[in-house]
Amino acid sequence: MPKQVDHDARRKDFIAAAHDSILEEGLAKTTIRSVAKRAGYTTGALVHYFVDKDELIKQVLEENGKRVRLRMQSAQHSQQGFAALRGVLLEALPTDKVSGASWRIWLALWYHSEESTSMRQEERRRYKEWLGRLGEILNQSVDLGELPKSTDVKAEAKMLVAFLDGLGVQYLMANGRTSSQQLEAMLDKYLSRLYVGD
Repeated sequence: MPKQVDHDARRKDFIAAAHDSILEEGLAKTTIRSVAKRAGYTTGALVHYFVDKDELIKQVLEENGKRVRLRMQSAQHSQQGFAALRGVLLEALPTDKVSGASWRIWLALWYHSEESTSMRQEERRRYKEWLGRLGEILNQSVDLGELPKSTDVKAEAKMLVAFLDGLGVQYLMANGRTSSQQLEAMLDKYLSRLYVGD
């Protein structure tokens, strides 16, 4: 009788191995062969599940994204307006080991998108989702009277994304010299200027 293969478990093994490889070796050194070896399978087994490196990286990003998305949705739906925005933005920052790893994976996508059309499309899709989430909360703040009706929500969402990207990159480049408390303080200073009087 042929051995039963748990395909879901095997896919997860490959995704976990690719995740660890990107963090430890960097994206350039993460290859189909190295990921298969790390996971304890042959290259042939891996390509049965993932056509190429791009598809594998997308799945790593998707797994990372799911965790972050769930935390953001929880912050957004348990609060409103300013409180919801602050909660969502805090979830986006690299304030611990897990979120720091997510940022390293995200930066790998930025790097890879320069040479890959599919990765560039993935990057744009994720930014569109991110901007949409922030725009929704900012619109709620306008409706609640926390922000003036004249607020350019699209522009503010783009500036928030640029600010968060800057904080995240600085945190990683500082290699531990910037604390999560410092990131939070900088975020609060930015929001205090946006929400005058808060």
